[in-house]
Amino acid sequence: MGLLVEEAVRQGMECFKDQDRDMAQTVISGDDAINSMEDELCDQCALLLAREQPVASDLRHILAAIKIITQLERIGDHGVHLAKKALILADQTYIKPIVDLPRMEEIGRTMLVDALNAYVERDSEAAEEIASRDKQIDDLHTQVVREVLTYIMSDTSKISQGVELLYVARYLERFGDHVKNICEWVIFSERGEHADF
Repeated sequence: MGLLVEEAVRQGMECFKDQDRDMAQTVISGDDAINSMEDELCDQCALLLAREQPVASDLRHILAAIKIITQLERIGDHGVHLAKKALILADQTYIKPIVDLPRMEEIGRTMLVDALNAYVERDSEAAEEIASRDKQIDDLHTQVVREVLTYIMSDTSKISQGVELLYVARYLERFGDHVKNICEWVIFSERGEHADF
């Protein structure tokens, strides 16, 4: 599921940057597989809870898995949102170079891969470090918002596209937040502590 989600976000950003309608449709249609995996994995966790009645660390691992599955599904949705915005803006010339948005996606995707590795390896210290990287995404988000608002204020004909770009920036900012949440559940799974980054 992590691989599918990673690819959905990567392709979502790529089709947005390149204004690729075909790839956008691929991302949108691929969301069903991610949603199905969410249902299947949550059902498996529920069966474990019912049949095995786990306690202590085993229970924490299952609860964390359910929470991480939900975060992954939400990240996949953000990939779909990027693809939908790509379709809306496919015929327009962008009002600014699309540089910072792909950078936000790249940082988030690297965080995602590392967070899932931390989960598999049960590495709560790595999870803490990974969560701290979200500040880079937040800083880029602030920069993009400032730049887009400047473009809009200088030319009101750019308002419509500017709003769409602000949505894209917000999706990518939320992507980082979801990965940070995964890191928090990795820490809970291993330490039994609720981290709040």
